[in-house]
Amino acid sequence: MDDDSKNVPEAHLAALAPRFLAALQKRNAGQVDAALEAFNDILKIEPRIAEPRMEIARIFLEMGRLEDAEAEVREAIRILELGGQWTEDLPEHIVLAVAWALFGEILKEKASSDEVVFGDPATFTSLLEQSRAAFARAAELDPSDTQSAVTALELGGEGEGEEEEPEPEPDN
Repeated sequence: MDDDSKNVPEAHLAALAPRFLAALQKRNAGQVDAALEAFNDILKIEPRIAEPRMEIARIFLEMGRLEDAEAEVREAIRILELGGQWTEDLPEHIVLAVAWALFGEILKEKASSDEVVFGDPATFTSLLEQSRAAFARAAELDPSDTQSAVTALELGGEGEGEEEEPEPEPDN
């Protein structure tokens, strides 16, 4: 009986895998609204998994919904850093690196928006630094991720010593 009770959570998550793959197929086929709905349906069943949130964040980034994208990726990073990786296909540090790189991309996009570029210079500088730090974190987690390393350097990270990593907690 104890063995069965240990397998219940894994069976629960395994049952979501085909739904996740179907949602990815919808996204890849350009059915963005259907993909968003499918990813959100997965999260209604199990909100403590990061991978659907990362996909939602990607979709929101592509749609220009940067605040929503940032909220989703912050939650994904929080979950991953607590050891909540769902997929076993990739090592934990790789999935976390992808999440940090996505976070960096979202922050970079926010910094390039007209509202920020023509607004408070401190906000612009802060977003760029947070983006640089997120890309640097991604490159640190996955040294083979040369794109994140290059982006961190392009955003001003060359030889500046240790920077504080951006906080993935929501700003409330």
